[in-house]
Amino acid sequence: MTHWLIARHTVTLLNVFTRSRYAPYSDAAFVHENDELSYVSAMRLREDELFLRRMKESLPKGLKNNLQMLDLNLKDAPIRLRVPLDQLCDMPVNPSDPSIEKIRKALTRQSELDAMEAVVVPAALGNQIDHLTVREAAMPFVGSLPAAFYEDLPYAATHPSAAADLDSLRDATTLLDEPLRSILCRTDESAAGAITRKRKLVLNYASQIDEEAGNVIANFATRYDSAERLWANAQWIAAFTP
Repeated sequence: MTHWLIARHTVTLLNVFTRSRYAPYSDAAFVHENDELSYVSAMRLREDELFLRRMKESLPKGLKNNLQMLDLNLKDAPIRLRVPLDQLCDMPVNPSDPSIEKIRKALTRQSELDAMEAVVVPAALGNQIDHLTVREAAMPFVGSLPAAFYEDLPYAATHPSAAADLDSLRDATTLLDEPLRSILCRTDESAAGAITRKRKLVLNYASQIDEEAGNVIANFATRYDSAERLWANAQWIAAFTP
């Protein structure tokens, strides 16, 4: 993300499933169950806002407004689909899930405002149902825009199906005449500095991510010399790759 911002692109983060009761490392367990949803959702919103502030800290003053967040305020899978936490990676996308259309409407609105030059979508490695749902909603835009898929963490590092899921995605996009190519995005900072910064940003989400998971997520980039790997379509390669 910093890579694009420094290149003077405007980045809009579409924050999708923000209504949640999931905050295992917080004090939410001591809140009355009738208040838990609003309490946790507000806590997670504050974490998102902190993430934005931290991302902007290193940007030149003239670029700080190029990063923004759009919150769709949708319910996450345990609430929306009544899925137990231990089954979030064990179910397919429901084509009739109303959230798919809501996400598409938000993306269409960005396109109509000429605010969507390109789109970055979860690869849904590990088959986490909310990530799969977002990917499904965004797929109609993949054929018409420069598009890239990011490797979902921590699933890309820890889930046993991650490699097979990536192969399946690449096969599916090839069948759609949108073959994907891997690209690496990095900043000018040192490898150690980049990993440290990633870890700091990840641990902003203290209600959801503990130090062990934060280390797994940050250190995943060491396999790419601190870069982030995306899987991009031909339009992305033509538009953004030197």
